[in-house]
Amino acid sequence: MFTYSKQIPITATPDVLVCGAGLAGIGAAVAAARTGAKTMVVERNGFAGGFFTAIIGSAFDGFVDERTGTPVVGGIVFEMLERMGVIEPGQGPQLRYNVNGDLSFVEMHPERVIPRCDPERFKRAADEILAEAGVEILYHTQVADVVAADGRVEAVMASNKAGLVALKPQVVVDCTGDGDVAAWAGAPFEKAEALQPMSLHFRIAYLQPSFALRRNCAAVLKEAYERGEMGLYAGPYPATFSGRDVYFNATRTPGDSTDPADWTRAEIQGRRDAWKMFELWQAAPPEFEESYFMTSGPTAGARESRRIVGDYVLTGADVREGRRHDDVVLLGAWRLDRHPPDKPGYHDIPWTPPYDIPYRTLLPQGYENLLVAGRCHSATSEALASSRVTATAMGMGQAAGTAAAMAVTAGASPREIQVPALQAKLLAAGAILEAPETDIVPGDPRW
Repeated sequence: MFTYSKQIPITATPDVLVCGAGLAGIGAAVAAARTGAKTMVVERNGFAGGFFTAIIGSAFDGFVDERTGTPVVGGIVFEMLERMGVIEPGQGPQLRYNVNGDLSFVEMHPERVIPRCDPERFKRAADEILAEAGVEILYHTQVADVVAADGRVEAVMASNKAGLVALKPQVVVDCTGDGDVAAWAGAPFEKAEALQPMSLHFRIAYLQPSFALRRNCAAVLKEAYERGEMGLYAGPYPATFSGRDVYFNATRTPGDSTDPADWTRAEIQGRRDAWKMFELWQAAPPEFEESYFMTSGPTAGARESRRIVGDYVLTGADVREGRRHDDVVLLGAWRLDRHPPDKPGYHDIPWTPPYDIPYRTLLPQGYENLLVAGRCHSATSEALASSRVTATAMGMGQAAGTAAAMAVTAGASPREIQVPALQAKLLAAGAILEAPETDIVPGDPRW
């Protein structure tokens, strides 16, 4: 052990501090500021966007009821699509959308809009929406420790080029993905024995996307795996941003993103596997003849790590049965997408109906000025296979940020605010809290 002591300067005292500027963090920071709170967001990267920008993702997951393409998450998700030029202002609720940008889903419904999120467009849109909301943005700043006592976070220690600094907010929203703030404060959390694997995404340029390309790429990887030339891999799940490039979600590395050694290994192995795949494809499908390895994601993405234990734990039954809750603050709709850590290729992804995500899943047990949003919210490992995704995370963030600001205004804890008042504010901001009606069921030819 090593004991180290020094005085830390207090550099900010915001009403609401949002830790992490990924999808949940953008939603939380924008919502808190618009609800009247002096808001700061800190982010370890030099840009916001999380999955879409730090990992490279293709489109909003969990955004629609898969049966009809009807949106189930609104609010800031619609705004981001407008700012990126994917849809026209005000169009959001009326359009019908694809499940995401993956070519396998697009092939099922080519007539639907793809809720595409180009990483560079997303960075710019995120900067703009945060700044216009009046959020104080601090990039290149990572949460390093938490001081907590008597069920309250007193200060968040952050590390950046100014050194170690202390931030003293009234309310904290943990959008770190791994639940760093909540866990380091002492909040209870769970972690599955077999976590979903991490993935390093990558993009190939001068490549024409097609539905046949996905099948050809999958066949090459399957054959290479059977020959012993390729280790674990996922899918592959290709998508395109420009129509002249293809993004691949295809690497699969077991590990824990809260373990620095595991995370490092996932990135090194991910790059090795990405290049191996590219070289295999160059030698086989003719589509790759003029292709160019454009980029890999800045970081390997984690699907699952710490799950903070809240006042309610979302369950697999909640998801599978489309259960309703009185304190609903957003809807989930992504499939139960649990990537196996020990098997290659495609995996079973059971469909789920839209389901309610309760406000209680954002409230860590035993803490009065702390909320969580994103994949670290209170859920079982099974339920998280659905609730962990991008549109759902942004909707959670919008709910948590709104609640945090309401608590500051009322001089109360987030647990004490009136849920109907929170729901009314979310609805006024364009959120969707009721599942769209449809008589379409699995096997229906209209699906």
